[in-house]
Amino acid sequence: MKKPFFLLFSLILIISCQKESSKPAIVNPPLKVKKEAPKKTVLEYGIDENDKEIYNASSVDSLPKYPGGLNKFHVFLTKTYVLPKKAVEEEAIGPVFSTIVIEKDGTLSDIKVLRDFGYGSGEEMLRVLKLSPNWIPALKGGKRVRCLYSVPFYFQ
Repeated sequence: MKKPFFLLFSLILIISCQKESSKPAIVNPPLKVKKEAPKKTVLEYGIDENDKEIYNASSVDSLPKYPGGLNKFHVFLTKTYVLPKKAVEEEAIGPVFSTIVIEKDGTLSDIKVLRDFGYGSGEEMLRVLKLSPNWIPALKGGKRVRCLYSVPFYFQ
């Protein structure tokens, strides 16, 4: 007697748990996504030919960038910089501080060594920076601008 009662109770429970929906499912319309305007590359930004001012790195909207990032720039410096022979003989090491101006077209100009550790280390830094590929220029107000950039290099 218990077995048929248990089976009947299980069947009723299974049938009652099943949802029978006579209403159609509500489908939300797809969300409208705004299409973003394609992003401009830096070289597509305008150039104000009358603007000859050299901006400080802190006063621009977008800093100048080395192609591949600053890590690649430090790799470039490390691979290209050759420690002067006299410095190797004297076991002299230290920092070389320089500044560069990154022009509107990405070229480097006005390269100056502010401080070096001697033995021709400053002249070697000038040589290396002249070999640098073009940078991505700084932006200010939607235009490419000239930017003064500091380059500290610690040789170990």
